Amino acid sequence: MLAIVVVALSVLAMLSIVPFGFNSVQANSLEVQAVAVAQQYLDDEHNALSHSLPTPAATTAPIDAGLSYMGGSTSNYGSFNVAPDGCATKQYPGSSANVYSCSVTVTWTESGASRTVTVQTYVTK
Repeated sequence: MLAIVVVALSVLAMLSIVPFGFNSVQANSLEVQAVAVAQQYLDDEHNALSHSLPTPAATTAPIDAGLSYMGGSTSNYGSFNVAPDGCATKQYPGSSANVYSCSVTVTWTESGASRTVTVQTYVTK
């Protein structure tokens, strides 16, 4: 009887980990999406710098949170806010190329908390 109680408590403890795991996977999924949105913006900024076009303005992108593991309905997380941090010119000794250090910050709200990801790249022109 004691063994059954110990096994039952162990199984219940392990089952309590499942929702935590799903929430962690969803949080990581949103962060990966934010990095992808930032990279897309940096690609647009790189294209603008390479072709002497105006840099793109700050923008938003919808969040695809997928289906909720609890109810099967689509979760509404709002959107990513994309804010460029600008492209600073870097000059390296012995190099005639213009190098730009560009970065972008993406923010969103998840479970009532604000989250942020900053992505940086270098552009040579």
